[in-house]
Amino acid sequence: MESVRAVERALDVLLAFDRVSPSLSVTDLQKRLDLSRPTLYRLLRALESRGLIRAVGEPQRFQLDGRVVALADAWLAQNDVVRAAEAVLKALRETIDETVALFVAASGPAKFCALELPSRQPLVFTRGAGFTEPLPIGSSGKAILAFMPEAMIASALAGLGDTARRASLTRELALIRADGHSISAGEIIAGALAIGVPIFDHAGDAAGSVCVFGPEARIRGDHRARCLAEARAAAARISAALGHRGTLPVRADAAE
Repeated sequence: MESVRAVERALDVLLAFDRVSPSLSVTDLQKRLDLSRPTLYRLLRALESRGLIRAVGEPQRFQLDGRVVALADAWLAQNDVVRAAEAVLKALRETIDETVALFVAASGPAKFCALELPSRQPLVFTRGAGFTEPLPIGSSGKAILAFMPEAMIASALAGLGDTARRASLTRELALIRADGHSISAGEIIAGALAIGVPIFDHAGDAAGSVCVFGPEARIRGDHRARCLAEARAAAARISAALGHRGTLPVRADAAE
């Protein structure tokens, strides 16, 4: 059991690093993990010997090393949705020049950002690949949740607690199923607008979502309509690559 605990602690060290904090001192890690200094140094040395952590600078700080990238590449290589989506998302970003991302469902129920390609415009919203959030938050998650089995939707809604919020989200999910997409403004980032379109696999199950996001002031009018149309087309291409043969419903006024 002690060896299992050591593995858990080593994983906790790796998970302490993120996009906001890519470089951490031993003091930083102690505050985050509540580990003794000797234990932490032992874990860091073990991870460093495996190429997962590297020490840099003076005073010494730690960063993730190249073997972490190799693990990420191995995950991406075995994920059918990611393989099918990568080239399509690159083309989508080139076409609309807004940040585009791929989300897949994770346990929780949650969503996981598997790929993100930031816009090259001066004003850009980006959160980086790798973060997770509950499915009922944001267009990217709702676009997946709306097309999940009723039991999974009920489980996700049960975690909200607030009866009024559950009722409101139930109505919103029904509209998303009718429209074939979700649009939200300022739900996660003030001033940002997000468009989420579901991706389906060969069995017709929601496998993820294509998301476009950027400043609400820029994604409006004809540009918003174009972003939506291109996102829908991208999601359809990815779904077809996964073996899906169905089509999404869409109302005439769905982009308004």
